[in-house]
Amino acid sequence: MSISIRRRTWVQAPTSADALRVFMEGGAEGFLAFPPQPQELRAKRIGHAIVDTTRDRPWSQYFCCVVAANREFVARYPVASKRALRAIVKAADICAEDPERAAAYLVSRKYEPRYEIALEVLKGLPYRRWRDADPEDTLRFHALRLHEVGMIKSTPQKLIAQGTDWRFFNELKRELKA
Repeated sequence: MSISIRRRTWVQAPTSADALRVFMEGGAEGFLAFPPQPQELRAKRIGHAIVDTTRDRPWSQYFCCVVAANREFVARYPVASKRALRAIVKAADICAEDPERAAAYLVSRKYEPRYEIALEVLKGLPYRRWRDADPEDTLRFHALRLHEVGMIKSTPQKLIAQGTDWRFFNELKRELKA
């Protein structure tokens, strides 16, 4: 379910495509967009970005995405868990090093029909950030925002202490140094 804003009222739409349509038709004053929607809006010269989390501080200083796993699964299948994480971070490296190849792949698999949009998205996202940013700092930042607005009860410190394990990630950072 996606949400748009209409005159200080939240408007719910069944899909992000529906929410985009409501915004484009003037039925909402704001729209929370994720790629490739901002690129589509920019190409059609509709609206303007209020916040771009890839460029605007403080959001741009942190990871935008998270990999989560079931604790029991990781304990039972540590090799498979680490292999899955390795595949994800290696894919991120490919997107950063060769966005043209990654865009062509997305189009060939019909994940995105327009090569130009796929390439713009890939070039605009900081895929190499996983090598430099501190995931604990990212979790602390986002958990604090959620705690401040009452969406979670736990403190960031409690979430980090009870819900994180950076072993595989730290091992892969050392292993995949390039």
